Amino acid sequence: MSADDSDSAAFQYQPITQLLVKVATRCNIDCSYCYWFRDATVYKKPKLMSSHVLQQLLQRIEQHVARYKLVDFPIILHGGEPLLWGVENFHRFADACENISSRTGCEIPVAVTTNGVLIDDEWLDCFETRNISVAISLDGPAHIHDIHRRTFQGTGTHAAVERAARMLASRDIGVMALAVCNPAYPPAQYAEFFAACGISSYDIMIPDATVDEKPASIASFYNGLLDLWLAANRSAPTTNIRIISDMITALLGNNSPTEGVGHKPVELCTVMTDGTVEAHDVLRIAGDGFTQTRFNIFDHAIDDVRNEPRWKAARDASIHLCEKCRQCKFMNACGGGYLPHRFSKENGYDNPSVYCDDLYSMFENMQSVLESHLYVSKPGGERINVRETLPGTQLERELTPSPPAHDS
Repeated sequence: MSADDSDSAAFQYQPITQLLVKVATRCNIDCSYCYWFRDATVYKKPKLMSSHVLQQLLQRIEQHVARYKLVDFPIILHGGEPLLWGVENFHRFADACENISSRTGCEIPVAVTTNGVLIDDEWLDCFETRNISVAISLDGPAHIHDIHRRTFQGTGTHAAVERAARMLASRDIGVMALAVCNPAYPPAQYAEFFAACGISSYDIMIPDATVDEKPASIASFYNGLLDLWLAANRSAPTTNIRIISDMITALLGNNSPTEGVGHKPVELCTVMTDGTVEAHDVLRIAGDGFTQTRFNIFDHAIDDVRNEPRWKAARDASIHLCEKCRQCKFMNACGGGYLPHRFSKENGYDNPSVYCDDLYSMFENMQSVLESHLYVSKPGGERINVRETLPGTQLERELTPSPPAHDS
């Protein structure tokens, strides 16, 4: 069996378990780093999802969750800027999902990722009454945020977005801030700003780049962010920084909930405004039309996309790591890094991440920090530093059960 076959065999088949739904393909601001508009084919799609496409999508969702008896099926409304779809469509969508849940017993949590500019009291009421969680794109304080997140007239958007973030935090709405790391600024500036806004859950994402680019080093930034996370949560868990918690989860041998960390298949399914179905939408950074498939929700069930060659190629690439990654001690925790960051025009995805050296440094630092902070309890109640439980130590041998005896 080849290494690639072995990888595929290690990850069992499962149905699509979440959807990314593009309800709008246009945006009302002009972010310089946005991956979405790197692919000009998005302009060929309808600006907004029509009621006709929406009804077909809802039918496919109900068929899918009923067929596979899913317990839950998270859906993220996305864009472009999804709030351009309109508040009434959000109510209509959430109401339909509630009805599907009542008929099938499958919970369908709905979330939205937005730039926040359009948020007002009507939107807040919608999010709160419909239990729609909100991820708001906010790159920390104004002097960082407004570098990249500007209007089409060239002015900053920070004031409007900060106002929206504070409004969200004041209501009974699940809210997370999504920032993009700018390593030219210390992580404390982000952390202090989010704390001042009343936002305790946020992510500072690695900037999108392919192997053909030369992004700035990020290791020092994220090592500093880990220190801030530890300080904030030393007495009690008060602050969730998603990338830090995901890396810790993966380093401790568990599955990270997001696709950018850990060795596991990326099986995200994206539904476009016209009902076509694509692979992971961030793969657009590879070039025009790179995510396009021949599948759509009118002719195909949701899970049929698993047989679509381009979707399958992206899924397989996420688990078939290059040789350097296979030899790395952090292979399982890192998983080769975020799939789009492994792309090159010459080798496709058969590369280490463009951030490989940084990721190694980040995981090595995190491992060292965790080893100095974590303890395990022996059967008698004695606490032992986790370093002493690593493979090959006396305690590891004590805690490992002896193999059962076999009759001859």
